[in-house]
Amino acid sequence: MSSSDNPAGLIAELDGIDGLEAEVGVPLSGYATFRIGGPADCVVRVHNQSALEALLSVTGRLELPFEIVGLGSNVLFPDEGLPGVVAQLAGDLASFRFQGTRVTAGGGMTLARLAKQSAAQGLQGLEALAGFPSTVGGAVFMNAGSYGVEIKDVLVEATVLERDGRVRQLSPEQLEPSYRQTNLRGTGAIVVSATFQLQDGNAEKALQRIEELNRRRWASLPSGRPNAGSIFRNPEGDYAGRLIEACGLKGACCGDAQISPEHANVIVNNGRARADEVLELMLQARRAVEERFGVQLVPEVQLLGPLRERWRSALGRGETGPR
Repeated sequence: MSSSDNPAGLIAELDGIDGLEAEVGVPLSGYATFRIGGPADCVVRVHNQSALEALLSVTGRLELPFEIVGLGSNVLFPDEGLPGVVAQLAGDLASFRFQGTRVTAGGGMTLARLAKQSAAQGLQGLEALAGFPSTVGGAVFMNAGSYGVEIKDVLVEATVLERDGRVRQLSPEQLEPSYRQTNLRGTGAIVVSATFQLQDGNAEKALQRIEELNRRRWASLPSGRPNAGSIFRNPEGDYAGRLIEACGLKGACCGDAQISPEHANVIVNNGRARADEVLELMLQARRAVEERFGVQLVPEVQLLGPLRERWRSALGRGETGPR
């Protein structure tokens, strides 16, 4: 069954679950920093864990596609939109609480806000991650990192909800974190909360460090045009942007999508870029770098829906990009 077959029936079923807000036919471009994406069959804001468990039960029973998105800063939605349900964590799942030098936050909590609130409390450890455009759940899921600090360095435990309804508490070691990934990828598991161990420090200095690092971060990225940040992961010992620029692709365009003239590992939307245009530039960069340097760039941006298959088919390999 697709929710597009009977959207009213799906909404009626979801309306019976406390803690859910559901809408039909919502353009996904409004949920992505790329400002690209067609309509979703159904977008749901989920306010607590029991509501999320109920939602997964419904989508599982009806065999509906299900995607969970955070700030939309690391995703490329397809032009034709997505079938099924797209969910976003809110309410209790976007709250936080301090316990001494530890802070526990819901998966939907903005990482930048958590870092600033912690710094304001005189707790240090998240400053380098304050400019990372992610929710807590997304950051744990991909082991986000910036300026030499990774989530695993401060993570104590993550609470994870499996698609079959099981709830697990996982240590950093159990997540097997590495560069921009954990073993949660491809499992469908959802990080509903995480606890971090911070250190006592000086609030003023911590907030100043956040401002300093954010200035450095934003100075290195294109401003004023929608984008999703880094398109490819950096290969070991090198930088994706350097390799792409060396191939002469800086500033290359496909429709309204462009490899940024300022940073070759960023693709910008110059107005009405389509997902297929972004994908074409990604493929051009991937092929050029592999041909010249023998390096196979791996997407850092998540390719959702049919974009995964288009990427894999174009390369003729079983590679889909990160999940």
